[in-house]
Amino acid sequence: MSYITDFKSAPFNLFGVKGGVTSNDASLATLVGSRFSSGNREFVLIQNGGTALVAGNLIQGPVSIGANHTGLAVAAASAIGATTITVTMGGTLCTANQYQGGYAVISAGTGIGQTLKIASHPAGTSSGSVVLTLEDPLSVAIDIATSKVSLTLNPHGSQYGTTFATSGCVVCPTTLTGPVLGVTITPIPATTATVLSYGFIQTKGAVACLNDAGTAIGLDLMPSSNTAGAVMTYVVATKSRVGTSTVAGETTKAQIINIQL
Repeated sequence: MSYITDFKSAPFNLFGVKGGVTSNDASLATLVGSRFSSGNREFVLIQNGGTALVAGNLIQGPVSIGANHTGLAVAAASAIGATTITVTMGGTLCTANQYQGGYAVISAGTGIGQTLKIASHPAGTSSGSVVLTLEDPLSVAIDIATSKVSLTLNPHGSQYGTTFATSGCVVCPTTLTGPVLGVTITPIPATTATVLSYGFIQTKGAVACLNDAGTAIGLDLMPSSNTAGAVMTYVVATKSRVGTSTVAGETTKAQIINIQL
């Protein structure tokens, strides 16, 4: 789910005026990825992973499973309008609903280019077939001979995995392993094996973020290659732009940036 509404309608308070800034309420799983606004700033609800987050860090989505869930073979043909597809796991198992809220992309062959949101699926062995139930129907049929499917986890975190903490969001490492999402505005406790943890990060507007390598006013920023959770001046063909610097940055200090994600 993803929509933008005033932050006053958020499931708990963004800024800690009342009701706290984080939550362990499992019912929030259906709201992960929802966006809220306050003036010219925007925020998104995430599920944290297994490590506590501090304010002012750049955050990425869950660590991708990678090549073994990319370019998967289609185990059964599906027609136009179908809301299920069957894939063969590529060497790494999947737990039940691990990809719920994520995406199946027809990455090659017949039907290439379709992006299909995943509603649910059972567990699958490392080389077994798994039926993915989709929120979006196929607009082009897929076949066994040529079609390939790549799977992407819910970018804002999921309770499904080996434990609750398996597929949560994490601080951006120096080598990215998932999509860049935004900046933490408050601490967010760790999700444990049995207790979920939800909080807000900022995706647009002025926000304090850990700085690396003394960024200059007005220059584009990217995730740091030196310090986890920090930003540095954008270098062409290395990482994606995440925003711009609005003050002169100081290494190891949190400074205001204009985040644009």
